[in-house]
This record gives sequence, structure tokens and C-alpha cells, in this order.
Amino acid sequence: MKLVHTLLFMLREDFLQQDMEMAEKCLKSLEKSTYKTVIVFNQGGWSNEQLEDYLKSFQIDCIVIGDGTNKGIVAGRQNCFEYIWQHFREAAFISELHLDMVFTYHWDDILVDYLSIHDEPVIGCGIVDKNGVLHFTNTVAETSPAHVDCMDDYLNQLKQDSTVYGFSHPCIHKLEILREIGGYDTHFLKGKQAFEDDSLLLGYYYYYGTKANWKPKVSYQSVVYHEGAGQRAGVNGNVMTNYTGLVKQYGAMGIKHLAQIQQNEWSVNYFTKQFYALQNGE
Repeated sequence: MKLVHTLLFMLREDFLQQDMEMAEKCLKSLEKSTYKTVIVFNQGGWSNEQLEDYLKSFQIDCIVIGDGTNKGIVAGRQNCFEYIWQHFREAAFISELHLDMVFTYHWDDILVDYLSIHDEPVIGCGIVDKNGVLHFTNTVAETSPAHVDCMDDYLNQLKQDSTVYGFSHPCIHKLEILREIGGYDTHFLKGKQAFEDDSLLLGYYYYYGTKANWKPKVSYQSVVYHEGAGQRAGVNGNVMTNYTGLVKQYGAMGIKHLAQIQQNEWSVNYFTKQFYALQNGE
């Protein structure tokens, strides 16, 4: 088994119908993956038994962990990683998926093939959001996903023979390197969400060394739909908790390097500003 997927599953009480519809689309589309083993971390809404019964209706092999408590993205993802490290030692790759995504046939195979022949620790998948924006390409699809009859045809038409700098979910990691850097460190990242991806990117950056000037990449040879913040908006918690942990973990130079690693304008501006603030003792 080359690849094991990870997925955080949560049903919000105030958005139950919306979340159920989103989960149905996501899980049904995951049946089209080449690799069908999914470690599902139960973040709440159902008991593990209820979730296991629900997942049986999909043609994917799901293993439910967690206890139905929203422990946050960092703890959820890290629990998935550690479960795979312990129980799937033959695996070579680990993915990170979201419930607000829609996949097409063999989307994952293309990314596994990429990592198999390139010296990269992780590769992001090309994504189109609900507005038709193709992230990191400065382009917008002629038709937004809301007006599409066949999502498979739509996603396939958006594929490009290109790899661009940037970081996106879904992504696929090389298991060996992910384990080497430790994944997400819950001792520093104690918040429910925010800045966890930045922590992982810094881990990879320092794994290769500053001389290599490594930057994450996104392959548009595979494209999936990602609504973006599909459930995060309904999750409470201080987003600055993880930023504080990030600074404790990597210091001011880590924040400076994030301004160089990241490719989206908001992150570059934010981390540049935060570095100067740290430099001036603010």
C-alpha cells in the first residue's frame, strides 16, 4: 500500500444539513481515488459507532479514530499521522484531505507518481475554489463550479502540464520525511486551527537546509475542487494561539523564512510585518 489518506470529520450542529451534503459529495468522490484507505479522525457530531456505520455506505476503506471531540486540526492530523506510522509501516505516502473537497478519477495517482521521481517532501494538488479561482496560477476558470453539470469533466479540463510554487490542500507527503520532521508538534501548536501548515513547511525548509532554499510546489497535472474554509468558519478558538507556538518553536528567523517560502500575498505581507515586529521587540 503506497498511500494512506487522512481526513478530519466533523458535523456542526448549526450547519448539519450543509455538512452532511458536503460529506456526501466528498466521500462519494473519494471512491474515484486510486488509493482507498482513509484514516478518519472523528472531530464531533456523531459517536464513532455512528460514523463507522455511515462510512460503510461508501466504497472506501475507512478506519475511525478519535473520540468525537473537536481537538483541533493539529491534534487531529497528528493522531492520523501517528496511527499510520504505527499500523501502516509499508506505506510510503500520506495525504491530508478536507471534507469540503470533491475529487476526480485517480487524482492521487498523479501526485504519487510526481513524488516518486522528484526530490520533494510534499506536493500540493491543483485546486479550484467555489469562485473558479485556480490558486497560484493567476487565472480564473471560465465557469464556476456551481454551474457545472459534470464535476469530473470540469476538473479534467482544468488540468495543466505545470508545477507552480505554492502550498495547497489536498497534499501528499513522503512518509519518511514527514516522520523525520515529526509532523505537527502539539507541544507548541495548542490552538484549534491556523498556522499549522506554516509549521510543517518550516520543518521541510530546515530539513533541506537554508542553502537549498526549498519552497513548496503545487502540481496542476491533478485538479480537485476545494471550497475553502468550508468548516473552519464555524470553529471557535483564538487563531493566534498557534502563531505564538510557531514563534516559540522556530523563533524570529522562522517567521522571516516563512515570508520567503510562502507564495500567497497575504502570507508574505503578514510574516514580513511580524518579523519586523519581533526584530523591534514589539
